[in-house]
Amino acid sequence: MSTDQRTPATACRTCGEPAHARDRFCERCGTPEPSIPRPAPPSDPPLTTAPLPPAGVPMPDGSPAAATGSAPTKGCVDCGGAAVGADGFCEHCGLRQPSGREHAEADLGAAGAAVTDVGLRRRRNEDAFAIEALPQGACAVVCDGVATAPGSEEASRRAADAALAVVTGRVSVGMDPQGATRAAAERAAEVVAGLAHDPESSPACTFVSAIADASGVTVGWVGDSRAYWLAETGSCVLTRDDSWAAAVIEQGAMTAEDAWADERAHLITAWLGADAGPVDPHVAAFRPTGPGLVVVCSDGLWNDLPAAADLAAVALAGADGPLGAARRLLRAALDAGGRDNVTAAVLPWPPPGRERGR
Repeated sequence: MSTDQRTPATACRTCGEPAHARDRFCERCGTPEPSIPRPAPPSDPPLTTAPLPPAGVPMPDGSPAAATGSAPTKGCVDCGGAAVGADGFCEHCGLRQPSGREHAEADLGAAGAAVTDVGLRRRRNEDAFAIEALPQGACAVVCDGVATAPGSEEASRRAADAALAVVTGRVSVGMDPQGATRAAAERAAEVVAGLAHDPESSPACTFVSAIADASGVTVGWVGDSRAYWLAETGSCVLTRDDSWAAAVIEQGAMTAEDAWADERAHLITAWLGADAGPVDPHVAAFRPTGPGLVVVCSDGLWNDLPAAADLAAVALAGADGPLGAARRLLRAALDAGGRDNVTAAVLPWPPPGRERGR
């Protein structure tokens, strides 16, 4: 939504920007927790659905809960009003309602895990992940909706789901990880392009995926979402950003320090969307020499912790499995400011039950 149609409750005590119930920060100056009076609740009792189990936990009918969200309540989460418009705003107090994607987790046990969070400054989560176990390992996909494009929340979700479906399908019939990764990225690009109703204003997102199996690690990407290898013996970035900063650094036109300090640094040069032109996904294979973790993430994580060694210090700090590592990475990003949506998926290598070298 290009304009905020909520009814302001009060103003930020620092800069006077209109603020709303449940805002954690002023979106103009960053002042935390504006003091906001809440409107009196309406007389009608709130209508809500029963809460869903955690993401990935089977529902009573046996179907899994969606990894990237849950069913929203029918009543306003703040004032209790029963009238919530199709645009997602309470018609009584004007508060935007949770979409179910503000925070989500998926846990494959020892095979992998993923977390996503709206962060501390954004009003909605435009990141999405999809993760699933494979016969010889696991695959994870992370997509980050482009904030300046409309419909990017749906674009990231649809892209991640479509890509994972291609990987699992192709791998199940014997396609190699590199071929499956390329096919997945190309299908995700088609899906996002198909969402456009106006070529001048089309949904868009970035893409990164990883397959960790007995043969090694295969990553694919379009945009500036990243994959990392984290290990006690050494850590590194497995992807190369499609961004303005990365391009000028590679050309030798600017030093890395100057490029990343430039206001154009995070402009992406490749993405998924109807206005992206032909999409040529990057695909790379990596054979680790010892155990470690593959992390695929949105820039909400690496913006504040770009160095692989720093991510490794966080992710490898506990022995609580992939989910614990993913949660620590999320917490580190939030502690660093949480200025953007944050998503991280963690896949161990070698996969559980697979001996290295087999």
